[in-house]
Amino acid sequence: MRPRIARIAGLSGVAAMCLAAALAAPVAANSQVRFTIDDTVQVTHSCGIVESTHIYGRGTASFDGDGTWIGDSIHFTYTGTFTEPATGQTITQVDHQNVSVAAGLVTLRGQGTFLRLGGEGVLLHDVGRLVLDPSDGSTVSATPKVITFDDPDGAAKVEAAICSMFE
Repeated sequence: MRPRIARIAGLSGVAAMCLAAALAAPVAANSQVRFTIDDTVQVTHSCGIVESTHIYGRGTASFDGDGTWIGDSIHFTYTGTFTEPATGQTITQVDHQNVSVAAGLVTLRGQGTFLRLGGEGVLLHDVGRLVLDPSDGSTVSATPKVITFDDPDGAAKVEAAICSMFE
């Protein structure tokens, strides 16, 4: 569920968390430090649907022989609950994604946003590999089914799919 509206706005936050985890404490040479990320983000979409997404990540920060940070590798699980406030109806989606931060780039692999409804089919399918520059969110490379952070229509595509969930 990578580029839900909450994550589009929070890209720099994820990159900052990765870098902060990597630089948080002195480490021994040739070492790895394991860490977790556990957060919940809530967004009210333009159509009134309330999205509450629990973000859980298990990661490893790696350091070379002189203690210099090499990079982070994180496996994220996103559990999103969408609620239509007028009816109280809810839909839950679970997605997984692997994120690597190294050499000044962020690489996202696996399932981004995948919204489907029983009897309706797929509303939005964002999957593949995306490499981006976290300093400005610009795309370095992307596979064909990825919605990039710098796609001018990306947020609107995600918003339209979310708002169509309860129609």
